[in-house]
Amino acid sequence: MLSTAVVVAILILGYRVYSPANKNGFDCTGYLIVDSDAFNFSAGLNSYLLMGNDNKGYFNMSGTVKSNAVTYQVERSYGFSYQRQRNGIYHLTDITMSKRSADNAVDEVMSKVLISPDLNHGRYIKINELGNAFVLQGVYSPALMCVQK
Repeated sequence: MLSTAVVVAILILGYRVYSPANKNGFDCTGYLIVDSDAFNFSAGLNSYLLMGNDNKGYFNMSGTVKSNAVTYQVERSYGFSYQRQRNGIYHLTDITMSKRSADNAVDEVMSKVLISPDLNHGRYIKINELGNAFVLQGVYSPALMCVQK
């Protein structure tokens, strides 16, 4: 009887420690579509987000954006550090952006609607988990739904 209780206690502890809900890290992929009449901006971007267990993250995007009738190719990634706050809010700091040679998008165009590094304050995002999918949003509205493979 005692050995059964010990085994059950170990299983419960193992589930609590290794449960996905207790881990900060995850990665997911998605397709980001943005259509903003206010900024005369549209985008279709493949995306990959990694939130590592080491409080480091990586966001990659590739695709096209159109702003004021000009189409740009986007091939860039963002590295960052993060601190998880409460209620699924993350504070991103130390944001760096890397552009590959195929990327000809103007940074000012991209920062109107998407991630724009703020070196002094960082950025806040909210991530809601829905099973194996995650909804990422900025301050005002959802931005991306991505799914773990």
